[in-house]
Amino acid sequence: MDILLTDVALLLVAGAAGGFIGGLVGVGGGLIFAPVLLFYFQAAGVPPEYVTPLTIGTSLFCTLIVAISSARSQYQRKTVSTRVAISVGLSSAVAVVLMTRLVTTQPWYDANVFQIVFSALLLVVAFRMVRPLAGAITAERHGDPVKTPRPLAWFATGTSAGVISSAVGVGGGIVMVPIYNDLLHMPIRRAVGTSSASIVLVSLAGVLSYLWIGWDLSATDTAVGFVDIPRALLLSVPALFTARYGVHTAHHVDRVILRRSFAVVALIVAVRLLFRALG
Repeated sequence: MDILLTDVALLLVAGAAGGFIGGLVGVGGGLIFAPVLLFYFQAAGVPPEYVTPLTIGTSLFCTLIVAISSARSQYQRKTVSTRVAISVGLSSAVAVVLMTRLVTTQPWYDANVFQIVFSALLLVVAFRMVRPLAGAITAERHGDPVKTPRPLAWFATGTSAGVISSAVGVGGGIVMVPIYNDLLHMPIRRAVGTSSASIVLVSLAGVLSYLWIGWDLSATDTAVGFVDIPRALLLSVPALFTARYGVHTAHHVDRVILRRSFAVVALIVAVRLLFRALG
């Protein structure tokens, strides 16, 4: 499976867009990476049984690179709750490994199911970002202190993020941002920053799982396990640069606009995936 010049251009542009969005709303760029890789691998003729795990593993590798850059920028701006980020990230490890095993061994979890699951998740999250819980609104307006979650809350958040991450190839930020903002009463910018840091650990666990489980398989001629390194780099390298601009923009945009931007992007991707899956 050769990489054509048009492929290079497509992946570079998609990577730049994913990096900016990842830095802007704290989702690691997976909202862009996963659908682009799915369409790309399908068009390139990758065997159907490999398309979904290869998409997820490669997307998580891209997400990891972007999350490292975004988390570093957010940490410098003092918008990361380090204890929460580490606790949630570590709590996701078991869920990531178990979900990776399911995705790679169950034939019913094919590209169509992947697209439907991804779309449903995006629609739910888009709604939550447009219509936040009352507690989140109060915290934004009155500066309520961030709640200190109990260990069970950390574990539940990490498990949810781990399942989503390894099932659809995103870092789990589409789960963590609303939870941090709505339930822990973090202001949206701090929720985004903490999510970026959590994604580093969640996506790292996912990448290692997809490398390990697919180690003896040849999904493509350039893949290691279920991670296609060259194509992942074409997406993630430009994302490294644009993620910083996303973080910068997030700190200079009204929080209502930030939430609605998150929702619009999620809605567009969801509709596109649903049309493909059901068409």
